[in-house]
Amino acid sequence: MASGYRKDIDGLRAVAVLSVVLNHAGLPGVPGGYVGVDVFFVISGYLISQILLREIAEERLSLAAFYERRARRILPALFVVLAACLLGGWFLLLPAEYTALAQSTTATLLFVSNVWFWLGTGDYFHASVAFEPLLHTWSLAVEEQFYLLYPLLLMAVARWPRRKWGATIAVLTLSSFALSVWALRHESVAGFYLAPTRAWELGIGALLALYPAPERATRSSRHAAAVLGLCLICGSVVLFSGSTPFPGVAALAPCVGAALVIWAGAVGQTVVGRLLSYRGLVFIGLISYSLYLWHWPVLVTARLIAGQAELPVGTAILCTAVSCAMAWGSWRFVERPFRRQGALRNISRPKVFTAATSSAALLICMALLVSSTDGFANRVPPDVLQVHAHATARGEIDIRCRSPGPGHIPCPIGAQQQPPEVLVWGDSHAGAMLPGVSDWLESFGQGGVAMVRNACAPLLGVARLDGSDGSACAAHNHSVQDYLEAHTEIRTVILVARWPLLVEGTRPAGEAGALALLSIDGEPGHPVGNARAVAHGLSNTLRWLRTSGREVILIGSVPEIGFHVPKALARSRFAGTQMPAPPSRAAFDVRSARADALLLTAAIRHDARLVRPSDVLCSTKCRILDGERPLYFDDDHLSPHAARNLVPGWLDSAREIRTVAQAGPLLKQNEPAGDPGGPAQTRVSSRDSQ
Repeated sequence: MASGYRKDIDGLRAVAVLSVVLNHAGLPGVPGGYVGVDVFFVISGYLISQILLREIAEERLSLAAFYERRARRILPALFVVLAACLLGGWFLLLPAEYTALAQSTTATLLFVSNVWFWLGTGDYFHASVAFEPLLHTWSLAVEEQFYLLYPLLLMAVARWPRRKWGATIAVLTLSSFALSVWALRHESVAGFYLAPTRAWELGIGALLALYPAPERATRSSRHAAAVLGLCLICGSVVLFSGSTPFPGVAALAPCVGAALVIWAGAVGQTVVGRLLSYRGLVFIGLISYSLYLWHWPVLVTARLIAGQAELPVGTAILCTAVSCAMAWGSWRFVERPFRRQGALRNISRPKVFTAATSSAALLICMALLVSSTDGFANRVPPDVLQVHAHATARGEIDIRCRSPGPGHIPCPIGAQQQPPEVLVWGDSHAGAMLPGVSDWLESFGQGGVAMVRNACAPLLGVARLDGSDGSACAAHNHSVQDYLEAHTEIRTVILVARWPLLVEGTRPAGEAGALALLSIDGEPGHPVGNARAVAHGLSNTLRWLRTSGREVILIGSVPEIGFHVPKALARSRFAGTQMPAPPSRAAFDVRSARADALLLTAAIRHDARLVRPSDVLCSTKCRILDGERPLYFDDDHLSPHAARNLVPGWLDSAREIRTVAQAGPLLKQNEPAGDPGGPAQTRVSSRDSQ
């Protein structure tokens, strides 16, 4: 079994870490760079298995020695990064954010941060996670859990014949892979974060160590395998994105790619091995652990200062350079002294464990202190806390009415003692507007119901494929149809969604997150087809509603700001950061042009009433504040204050019916494909001031 140092594996580490860092920085060309973590898993499984199998063969396996090596390798740099994050959080984080950082610090030190982020944060590709300083430690937790259990497994089977070792690891690897495929469909967030659905990637590395390339493997076959492997990795980095269903079957590409590169280089150099052994790549591979640890907190710090989840390219490049410099310092002055040739290599094993335990305990005590003081809330002026709390507190009606599960129970709004006459149907943007809709209904003594669900637009015959639960959304929309068929007393339906995101598939400048992919009747989704899908689904919905004789009010595009308005305001008052500039009306008009044209087309053809929120919220620039009160709950949802003060006026304007004589030329220029014909006349309303 070959066990000497391999430069090409450090080069492969460099490819993996650079893919991750550049992807996290938001630089173009690497939308699937997150697969670098999967490459790391394969490398770790291979190297750890090599060490353990060699020690078993030589009958000198010691758990204490193994865990000491892991402690020396992992903990010093990790402790420094955690301490730096806790220190930096004092100056930049709001109390709730600081408390969350403290809690995730504790989870990281207990090797369960993957479970913590699964339960507390959710989707790894959601825009909100861009401000979680320790999100990246989820992968460290997976590896640490592997390190804790895997040696015990090998010790348990050490006396078995070698072929049974391989069979056992192969069965466990295949079982983990099957679980990953199942989880992708049924529990995708858990499948991303948790060790049982990731263990198969480490298992591939373990099988490589058990069954290395035979000496008789031809040079040409090894060259071909290595080239194919590198192509699989690079192809995944370039072709995958945040919308790729992952891990599951898709993760086979980078994992098999890494395995082929490692396998091919086990008994001799390959052309890929020579490339990966380039001195610059080897050096990056050597500092890859520290680079991985530092890059994410550096990026989060820049995002907090800028107030935006997506950084300008120049800032992202600067952050990458700063991360590399800090990684070199961490490797040189923190990692190396504790390693085999380091100045602290002679520290005894008991002292290593004592120092590790004491340092972890100190950091946990610091984290508990932060948590117990609500993030040292007294750091922040009370008026800043109050403004932030009011803006980010979802309205009671929004909380009560946003459908949490499959029941889709209609939620009463307005004058609840009256039978419902109005139904609100839409996604989370509909939920954000409910306080205003309810007030408006009450002012007329009318009752209504809301049927809203996150990421679920009122588009019949259209599914969303980007990690959202498409089947649950379809069931929700069908339940709305069933309810309307059973309640003919409802005469008006208000439709709300985040139309620019749905039509474009992409998010606005400054906002991180996955693409929105729509599919018509199960067709493969792609952003370029989103406009057609929205036109198709909206036409289906409007035709069905108008056939039943109901009035329809379409709430158009709410301007997307690109940064979390309440947090940016509070941080500018507290930490002295600059408040980002909101988008101009011209910029938002460009962003929403296709969505606005599509909504106008649908409104004209199906005799619906169209309200344009941007006419109220934008003049030269889009408004984000009413005095000192944010008009947004986050970066794109209205705050309860905005909903109560703006939405009633929009709905009043929907009663001002007028014919749009200029619609014809506009439709001929901008008409999206896929919307069959309908009535030629419509009623469209807007309001230029509030």
